[in-house]
Amino acid sequence: MEQPSTSPGAVVPAPQANPHVLRRQVVGLVFWVGLLALPLGSLIQAALLIALGGVTFADAWCSGIYKHTDRNSFLNMSPMAWGISMAFLFIVAYPVYLLNRKKLRTIQGTDVFYWATVVLGAGLSALFFLSIFGKLR
Repeated sequence: MEQPSTSPGAVVPAPQANPHVLRRQVVGLVFWVGLLALPLGSLIQAALLIALGGVTFADAWCSGIYKHTDRNSFLNMSPMAWGISMAFLFIVAYPVYLLNRKKLRTIQGTDVFYWATVVLGAGLSALFFLSIFGKLR
């Protein structure tokens, strides 16, 4: 049986640095969502949008939904961008994320954050539609 040979002077390539640094993503999410949430009218709606952005970020991070430099697409966003867009472009980002999450994810892990995103988004959708139809009367 032949063993693969490696010479003692063989150069082993260094592992690639992970461009998806969690600390930078979290700081960016907190900064932008916090900064943009200041002018919102209702404190409850702002808190729910920030919570939705946070759980969407956590779901995208744990599911391996990262930005790829070799692709150009509307769906090619970092977890931080998904969290920010979910918090401030909720009407567009919520259905887009839910419909495309399965094909975007690269890690098959837990779905806890996904279900939290679904529940918070459904609650915000209900509040949004109740506020629209409540003002029409």
